[in-house]
Amino acid sequence: MISPAQKIFEADSESFYDFVSKNGRGLYIPPYQREYAWDKDNVERLIDDTVQGLSALLKRPDESITFIGTIIAMNDVKKSTINPLVRNQIYSQVMTIIDGQQRLTTLLMLVLSLLVEMETQWAELNRAKACPNEETKFWLETRVNDMRGLLSQMLSERQNNGEGAYRYFPKMIRAFKDTWSYEADKASYQSPIAWLLFEYVQLMNRPDAPWGKFLNELKKSQDAVSEEGPGRRHALKMMKVLQTQLKALPTNDEFPALLKIAREPAQQEALFGEEFPDAMRIALESILAKQEHGLMLDERGDLELQVEDTKHKKWWEAATELLSLLVFSRFALYRITLVVVKATTEDFAFDVFEALNTTGQPLTAIETFTPKVVQTVGLASYNASEEKKLLDKASSYLRKVTKAEERQKRSAELIVAFALAEKGEKRSKNLAEQRRFMRDTFETCKDKSEKQAFIRHLADLAGFLDSVWSDSGVYPHIGNVKIGDPAALCIQFLVDLNHTITAPLLAQYAAEVTATLGDPERNEIALSEFESVVKAVTAFTVLWRASRTTTDRIDQVYRNLMSQGDPTRGVGGLARGLRDGKPLPDSKTVKEILMSRLQADRADGGAGIANKQEWVDKVVTQPLYEVNETLARFLLFIAFHDSVDAEEGLLVNGKEGSHPTLTFERWAGDRYSSVEHIAPQSKSKDWSAALYENDEIDRLGNLTLLPLSANQSVSDRPWNHKKLLFCALAAATPEEAQTFLAELQSNGVNVSEVAKAIHSGQFLPHLKALTKVTKVWDSDMVEARGRTLAELAWKRLSSWLPLVG
Repeated sequence: MISPAQKIFEADSESFYDFVSKNGRGLYIPPYQREYAWDKDNVERLIDDTVQGLSALLKRPDESITFIGTIIAMNDVKKSTINPLVRNQIYSQVMTIIDGQQRLTTLLMLVLSLLVEMETQWAELNRAKACPNEETKFWLETRVNDMRGLLSQMLSERQNNGEGAYRYFPKMIRAFKDTWSYEADKASYQSPIAWLLFEYVQLMNRPDAPWGKFLNELKKSQDAVSEEGPGRRHALKMMKVLQTQLKALPTNDEFPALLKIAREPAQQEALFGEEFPDAMRIALESILAKQEHGLMLDERGDLELQVEDTKHKKWWEAATELLSLLVFSRFALYRITLVVVKATTEDFAFDVFEALNTTGQPLTAIETFTPKVVQTVGLASYNASEEKKLLDKASSYLRKVTKAEERQKRSAELIVAFALAEKGEKRSKNLAEQRRFMRDTFETCKDKSEKQAFIRHLADLAGFLDSVWSDSGVYPHIGNVKIGDPAALCIQFLVDLNHTITAPLLAQYAAEVTATLGDPERNEIALSEFESVVKAVTAFTVLWRASRTTTDRIDQVYRNLMSQGDPTRGVGGLARGLRDGKPLPDSKTVKEILMSRLQADRADGGAGIANKQEWVDKVVTQPLYEVNETLARFLLFIAFHDSVDAEEGLLVNGKEGSHPTLTFERWAGDRYSSVEHIAPQSKSKDWSAALYENDEIDRLGNLTLLPLSANQSVSDRPWNHKKLLFCALAAATPEEAQTFLAELQSNGVNVSEVAKAIHSGQFLPHLKALTKVTKVWDSDMVEARGRTLAELAWKRLSSWLPLVG
C-alpha cells in the first residue's frame, strides 16, 4: 500500500539547460524507444519557435519562453534499466527517458551545432588579425568562453578517472548500443547521438581542432558506414539543417536586429544581464548602421573606429555572427522550457505518459516488450535470433499504418486479441496494463522454448490480422495458402461486422495451417478444419444476432470458449497458454459447443434458438436493418445464393450455380454492395401506411441488394415506378432494360439520370422475383417475403452449424 507521503511522481518546469547540465545526471534512451526520426520540418520548426520566443523576449522580458512540451522520465536509482552496465562507471543519477527523446536528441544536436559554429566563428575572428577594438574583443572572448563552458556541460561530463576522451561521459546514450565507461575497452558509443557527442569530446581534446570541418570529417568517417550508418547519416543531415539555420540567424526576419539591440540598453540587459561596454556599443552602432543602409565597408567609417573599415571587414563579419549566436544560445539554454515529470518506477512513468497524452508519438506495448525479449536472448545473440524475426513480424504489422495514433490503436487491438488467444483473459486497451500483461505473462514462461512459443503466437496472431482479418479488400490467405469460398466471404463479413471477438479463436486454427505448410496432406486437413470453424462461427453469429435486437452477451460466449472451453465435453479453454500443448478440438466439437450455447441461452431465459421455426419467427419481426446493416446484407446474400424467382416476389432453391452469391468477390464487389429498402425509409403516401405504423420498413422482407449507384437512383419512388426499375435492373439484355425505361418515361418519369445507374451490363437476377409481384406492397408481402428469405438463410446456416429442425 502506498503511504500518503510516498511520491509516485513529481513535475517541475525546468529550463533546457538546468535539466540536461545537472552535475552527475545522464540521459538514457531505453531500447524500446524508436530511432531518431525528426525530419527537416521538425528541426526548422524548433528553430523558428525559438527565434519567435527570442523576439518576444525583447517585448516582454519577464514572460517570454519557448515551451516544447513535457518530458517523462524515470530516475533509475537501482540502474535496473541500464544495459550494458559497467558497475561504478556511470552517472550518479540516470534519467531513463520514457517520452521526449526525439526532442531532447534534437536539442542536444542543437547545442553541438551551436558550439561547433561558435568555435568556427571564433577561429575566423582570430584569423582576422586587425582588431578595431580591444575592449569589444575582450567582451566577446569572455562571453564566448562562458558560453563554451555552458554548452560543453550539456554535451558531456568530466569524470575523476579515465584517460583522454574516455574521461568524459556523453550526456545521452541508448540502451544496448552504448556503454558509459572510462575504460577504453569497455566504453562504447555506437548510436547516432552518443557517437556525435563522443566525436565532439575527441575533437575538443585536440589542439587546433578543425571545427569548421567537423561535419564534413564525420561524413567521411568509416564509422558512418557501420551498422549504425543510416541512423548516423540521418543525424548528420539534421545537423546540417541546424547549421544552415544558425548561419542564417542574422538574416532571419524574426531574429532581433543587432542594431536595435546595440542602441537599447534594456535589450542588452534582457539578453546578457548587462549593458554593452561603451566602445563596443559605439562601434556596433557604426558598423551595423552602415550595413543596414547598404553602405560598403570600404568607405571611411566614423571617427570612433579610428581605422579604415576595409581592414576590419572579416573581423566584424565574424564578430556580428558570434554576437547573433550568443544571443540565440542564451535564450535557447535558459528560455527553452520543459515540464519534467519524474516518476519513481517505469510503470508509474507509463501511467503518467498515457494520461497526459503528450505530443510525442506513443510507444506501443510491443515496443516496450522488446527489451524483455532482448534481455532473455542476450544482446550478442539477439540480432540473429528467431525471437527477433518473430518480433519483427509483429512490428511489421503495426508499421503498416503510418500515423502514430493509428499504430497505437492497432497495437492495442492486437494485445487485446492476444491476451484472449494466449490466456483467455479480457484486457483493456490501457497502455500500462497491456505492458504489464506482456511482461508478466512472458516472465511466467518456464524456459526458453515456452518463451519462444509465446512470441511465435504473438507473431502468428499479427500475421493473421494482417493477411486474413483485414479490411483492405484483398482476398484472405494464410501464408501462400488461399482460403476457399464461402469461408473467405465469411471472414470478410466478420471483419465488416467488426466482430473482433472471434479473431483469437479463428487465429488458433489458422496457426495450424501455418504450422503444416511443409506437409501438403496435413496442411489440406488443417485448412479444411479452419474453413469449417470459420463457417460455424459465422453461422452462430448470424443465428444469434439476427434473432435479437442487441448483441446480448455474444462476446461472453467466445470469451468463455477461450478461457473455459466446455467441461461437459472434456474440452478445456482453447487459449494457447491454457492447453498445455494439447491440440485444438476438431471442428465437429467446436460446432457442438456452439450449438449447445444457442440452446443453453434459451434455457437460461435468453433469446436462444431451439429450431428453425422459432428462429424464423423471430427474424421476420426484427428491424434487421436498424439492428445492423452488415448483418442484414449478409442474410440477404445467403438467402439469394442459388435461389430463383417464384410467384408473387418469393424465392425458392434453384440448381447449384443458378445464382452464386457466396463468394468473396461478390461481397467485395459493387453488384450487391448496398441494402435497399423496397418501401422507402421515409414515410410516403404512395405506400401502405401500415408498414410505417407497425415499424416494418427495416424488416428483412422489405430489403434487397443493389449496386450503390442504383440504390441512390431507385430510392423514394412509388411502387409501380420502382417495380419497373427493378425490371430494368433484372433484365437479361440491354435492349430489354431500355424497354422498361421507355415505359417509365411514358409515365412522366425523367429517366436520363436513372439510365446511367441501371448498369445494363450487370445482370441482377435476384430482383426478377420482385417484378412478378401483382399485389400491393404491404405488411402481408413483407411478412411472406421475409419468412421465405429467413428459411432460405436457415438452410444455408444449418449446413455450417447443424441444428435440430
